[in-house]
This record gives sequence, structure tokens and C-alpha cells, in this order.
Amino acid sequence: MGETEEEMKKVLEKQEDASKIEYQCPKCGSLFKLDKDEKPTICPEEQGGCGKKSKNFIKIDEDQSPLEIEPKKKTKDEIKQEKIEEVKRKEQEAEEKLLKAKIDNLDSSCYTEMDNYIGMVKTGASYGCIIEGRGGTGKTWRAIKLLEDADYSYTDSFTTPQALYCWLYANRHKDVLVIDDVAGFMDNLKVLAFLKGGLWHVGDSKNRIIHYMTTKPMKDPEGNYVPNAFVLNARMIIITNKLNRKSPHLNAILSRVNYCRVDIDYDELMNILKQITEKEYDDLPLEERREVFNFLKENTSEANDDLNIRTLIKCFQQKVYSNRIKKPDLWKKLAMLSLLQKNPTLVVIEELIQNPKFETEEERVAEFMKKTGKSRATYFRLKDQLKHVGDNLKAPKET
Repeated sequence: MGETEEEMKKVLEKQEDASKIEYQCPKCGSLFKLDKDEKPTICPEEQGGCGKKSKNFIKIDEDQSPLEIEPKKKTKDEIKQEKIEEVKRKEQEAEEKLLKAKIDNLDSSCYTEMDNYIGMVKTGASYGCIIEGRGGTGKTWRAIKLLEDADYSYTDSFTTPQALYCWLYANRHKDVLVIDDVAGFMDNLKVLAFLKGGLWHVGDSKNRIIHYMTTKPMKDPEGNYVPNAFVLNARMIIITNKLNRKSPHLNAILSRVNYCRVDIDYDELMNILKQITEKEYDDLPLEERREVFNFLKENTSEANDDLNIRTLIKCFQQKVYSNRIKKPDLWKKLAMLSLLQKNPTLVVIEELIQNPKFETEEERVAEFMKKTGKSRATYFRLKDQLKHVGDNLKAPKET
């Protein structure tokens, strides 16, 4: 019974082939079959073809062998278009990876204002917000986490104001656009002009219009023309490390949006780093992550100017490296050399506060001025920066 079915199947396939005509593509040389009453206009990709149109498909008779066809040499425009399509494909892959990235939430009161301003942009209650704060404080990942169920686009680089304009135009219908710490972004007058138009509506129309007047028509990277003005439907979140508050143009932008600065004191940073320590990290078990965290906590204070979330991650990386080369304590030396550098003047103040030899504030000030050559006012200003450190750095009580 099985053989009979197989034979019937072969007969039906032959009958089906007999009702079709075989053709060869003059461009790629591939073979494909069509029904007798169907004329070829395109080389079918589903049969392994190139998908290109032609008026010169070659009919292959039963007793005829396929021709040896050299692929047609591509024109400069075709090569350019293929490169553009490849770049766009890679851009799309990168954006999809960002959208799919698993980001854990961190519990900290220092993000409260930022979270609400981002929520206002996400829900359409406001057109935009600007988040300022030094690097490594979790601003970007927290924003992305809050936007995970929104239709957003993200950029952290552009080469010219025109490139930014084209990006804004291409993404004008998104819910939210995130522009993250682009170098020189907030100092460029053309960019600030875009932002003025994109962050506040004109009159009663509620339309936010961005203009960019040029002598020649603009084109995007794919060669499509871009208008000199368009209505922006997307709302914006701008994340930056530092703003030039002396710029009147920037202050005009700040008047249009909600603004907050993310400042994390030492104790709160330790709270955040402890939460990150409890989360998985490749090739580093929990016990070793805790070892790294405790080392950081024991060897840092408010005097460490560059201490942030990235510091912990870099120490994790150094620990993984030390394990791999079987030098288990190397990571501690690397951390002390490269990551835990302290402001030397703050270190002097720390030492004076901890030293029981100096019983009064006046004695500490005098010794500070002697050691550093700096003023009394500098002592109190820098000491104020240490106000959030732990009990071990508090001055001994004067009797």
C-alpha cells in the first residue's frame, strides 16, 4: 500500500511539472517554473531567485540545458543601495536588542522626580523633560525601563544638526524620543532651535513645528528628500551629564519642559549598588559579587569623586578577569589603582576628622591649611561635601 501511494505521488508530481514551463533568469541565472498560461515578469524569490524584474526571461525546453549566465555587474547606485539597506538592517537589529533588553528596576527615592517627569512625557501630559546628572547614576537604563511598553526611539549620537533633524523627522510619529548625552548637543544653536519648536506648540493649534531652512533640499541617508519643516508628534526625553546654565538659549528650552537633576549621595549610592549586587552577573556567583561590593564599601567614601554604578560593574569585570587568569586578588589592586581614586584634598579632611590628635575644629582647620596651602573657606566647603558619609567619618565630640 505504501509503495502504491509513493508511485501515485510521483505520477502527480510529473503531471504537475508537465503543466508548467521552466524559465531561466537572465540576471542571476536561477531556474524557476510557472504555469503555462502565466508569463514571467519577476524572478521569484520563493524559488531561489533574485526577486528582480526582467522582460527577457529565457524559456528552457525539455531537451535544453540551462545557459551559463554571468551575473550582471551591479551599478554604483545598486551597490550604494545595498550598503544602505545593510546599514539599516544593522540599525534595526541594534534597536530591537535595546527594546528587548531585560532591565531590572532599582528601588531608590533619588529617582522619584525623574520617574514622574518621564511618566508625564510617556502619557502625553507634557511634551518633554530634561534629566541632568553625572554619569553612571542609572539615568538612561531607568528611563528605558519606564518606557518598555511605549513606542520609542533612542539615540546617543549624531554627526551634524542635519543628521539630528533627519532622525527627528524619521521618528516624528513615535510616542517618545530619547536623546542621551550627545556630545555638544545642548551647546549647538541649531539644535536648540529644533528643540524650541519641538517642545512647545504654536498658538492654539497644539502643533509643534520644527524648521530647518537650507539652500538645497535635504536628503536622509537613504536618499529620500526631507522637508524643511514638519509637525513633530513625538515627545522628547533628553538625558545629559551637564548643562551650561549660563546660556540664554538653553534657559529658553528649560522654560518649556520639566527639569530635574539626579543627585545620589554616598549612602543612597551604596543602597543602589547593594541591589545591583544581588542581581545576576555572568560568570560571577552571588558570594563573589558580595565580596566585591563589601570591598567597595570598605574602601570608599564621599571623597571618591567618580564612584558610581559603573564602578561596581567594572570591579565585577576585574573580578571575572582575575578568576580566569587564576590570580584571585589581582582585581583588588586594579580597583584601587584605576577606580577608587580619591580627591587628595578631601582625603586630607577625612584623615583630620578621623585623627583623635586634633580635638577641635580650629586645630583641624590649621592643620588643613598647613598641609594643603588652601584657605579656611575651602576647608569648610569641602567638609560640607562629606556630610553624608558614615559615622566613622564624623568628627569626635568636643569636650
